[in-house]
Amino acid sequence: MKNIVKNIAIASVVATGLLATSCEDMMTVDTGDKAYVNAQDTLYSYLGIMRAMQDVAERQVILGEIRGDLVVSTDYTTDTLYAISNFDNPQDQSCSMLQVSDYYNVINNCNFYIHNADTSAVKSNIKYMVPEYAQVKAIRAWAYLQLVKNYKEVPFITKPISNLGIIENFDYANNLVNKDNLVDKLIEDGLLDFVDTQYPQYGSASDVIGKWNNGYTDIEARLMFVPIRIVLGDLYLLRGASTSDYEKAARYYYEYLKNQDTPMGTQYCVAATSVRSGSNNYGAFKGWGTWAQTYSASSNEDIISLIPGSANAGLGKMLTRVADIFGYTPSSSQSSANSTETQDDGTSKNKTDANGNEIYESSGAITVTRNYRRQYGPSNAYQDVVNKQTYVYYPGTLSNNMIPSYIQNCDARLGKSIEDLSYEGDPYPLCSKAARGNSFFYTIPTYRKSLIWLRLAEAINRAGYPEFAFAILKDGINQYTLPEVVDDYYTQNRLDENGDSIPIWNRDSTQIRGYEQDTIRFKRLDYGTYGAMYYVTDSTRLSQFNTFLNFKDEIWNSTYGIHAKGTGLPRYSSVGGNSATSTLWTSSDEGAVPTSIGGYRDSVYYDYSKQLLAQGVTLGVSPQSDIINAIENLIVDELALETAFEGNRFTDLVRIAEHKTASGYDGTEWLAQKIANRGTKAAISTAAGVDGYDASIYAKLKNTANWYFALPVWNTK
Repeated sequence: MKNIVKNIAIASVVATGLLATSCEDMMTVDTGDKAYVNAQDTLYSYLGIMRAMQDVAERQVILGEIRGDLVVSTDYTTDTLYAISNFDNPQDQSCSMLQVSDYYNVINNCNFYIHNADTSAVKSNIKYMVPEYAQVKAIRAWAYLQLVKNYKEVPFITKPISNLGIIENFDYANNLVNKDNLVDKLIEDGLLDFVDTQYPQYGSASDVIGKWNNGYTDIEARLMFVPIRIVLGDLYLLRGASTSDYEKAARYYYEYLKNQDTPMGTQYCVAATSVRSGSNNYGAFKGWGTWAQTYSASSNEDIISLIPGSANAGLGKMLTRVADIFGYTPSSSQSSANSTETQDDGTSKNKTDANGNEIYESSGAITVTRNYRRQYGPSNAYQDVVNKQTYVYYPGTLSNNMIPSYIQNCDARLGKSIEDLSYEGDPYPLCSKAARGNSFFYTIPTYRKSLIWLRLAEAINRAGYPEFAFAILKDGINQYTLPEVVDDYYTQNRLDENGDSIPIWNRDSTQIRGYEQDTIRFKRLDYGTYGAMYYVTDSTRLSQFNTFLNFKDEIWNSTYGIHAKGTGLPRYSSVGGNSATSTLWTSSDEGAVPTSIGGYRDSVYYDYSKQLLAQGVTLGVSPQSDIINAIENLIVDELALETAFEGNRFTDLVRIAEHKTASGYDGTEWLAQKIANRGTKAAISTAAGVDGYDASIYAKLKNTANWYFALPVWNTK
């Protein structure tokens, strides 16, 4: 056991030493053993930590996607990556993707900082080192979280390793962390103490946030920080040992979103727009919004945190491998010019260093060309999820008798997640999140607001409130769509001969059609002809309405359904010029009754009861556990539609599979079938013999040990 820690330490020390001496880029760092007592010293160290983060950024995406169900290998996949995606249990250090020491390099840099920083230093009555110190704690927690997701159980090291003597007496057996104890270990280490600490402020008085130039574009410093509340939410959601864990996860996600100026980015896809000319209406056409530009550093409304890359190898670490394996061959350019400064007389002159030598500033750019020799492309299973969606829109001008129209097998996000190309008549679609056309995006996002909303839905669902989770997917949740607490107990919705819901309650009447039940109560929100949303509340747990279920504040009014990004705009409210326009809920909507033209484009096909029935679950008849499991499956599909190819897929599936198993369902079977079916044209097969079904992968994943990478086994000689 000690040999594993020893060799991890060797690799970490070596890597840290190289980092401190050989990098002269925008993230140069000195991690020497000294006391950090001013902002300039720690700034260099913090940027050094970010430089270490660059070494794990791309593998997070690659390892998270090639083991999942949304991409498949091609004839051009390298042997080492194929071994990983085929679950052949490759050994650590067998390729650059499997270097556990790189994660410990991040951790060791953090340990040096935490050990040496003077958090008692005061300036203007403020302990000005604390914000950055808190961020280092957050990054270290994030690194351990990724290690546990990928390796299951790893050594927990909090002391800086500068020589091998430090670990000669390391107690390996009592210092291992896994999903069950990691959150407790990090809280014991003080992570919770900094949950309300603000981000560091870099930059001048006119630019308090600060920006870093990577040679091509400016990247806001705030995007290099990791919110502690989100890390805590992830830790509790990963453990999922009890309802309390899910409630804590939901609370931390909720609190993070509530503390934002805008809890949800307004960038969503526009899949179809109706245009009219004079009195003549004509067909819908496909147009695309700016949603997919979230990978661009200049379009960060939805991005919470990211790892930046440089524009040229001479300027620092270029993060091009994700784009490369998905079929975009990168090339870079570099140029330099004299750095100038303004003199007292208003003229400029070239800057010089202490020796009188002129200072040159470098710049660069990365461009990409499409390459049909991609190593991984979108899977049939991904296309199958898209094909299950129906886009809903309203043609022509708005009116009370407007009839909705539908596009089958359509989700708007497909158009910005995939580039459909062909070579010699054969299709070769490309996963186009990291690059598109000739455009390259220079960052690797680690968190987006849309992802946190989906994790909030996952936590709320597992905490026992599936209707609230579904509301996050369908319409968004705010004071106008929030379920109210009622005193009467009554029955589930009923369906007519066409499978449409028959209302059992409406806003204008106290008439109840149905029968009383002892444990479940339903509240009907009238969504007009096509609506059929029901919410359930448990009277013994109403206290949660004051925590992570309280969406009555106006800050939530700008929310919309995550599912609406791809299957319908949140709400048409007016006609602007010759085309229908959309807005979100505003205070002027208070008291308004949603109608068939007022807000819910996907109500017909994305209906609560119908989505449950499609999985064999009936409201009021099936147990609550079946409802939770079914809503969780919808969240899994929504994660595929919203966050495909961003690096979360496999670890999301593992986490959810373990939660299913803990709640009495066979999560191992669920995960094994899901990934074994990634090559099928309809990802529903349950046995070998179906075109694209991989029985070998199914057999491997029935052994949960194959869900994780093995730590290196070292020669003891």
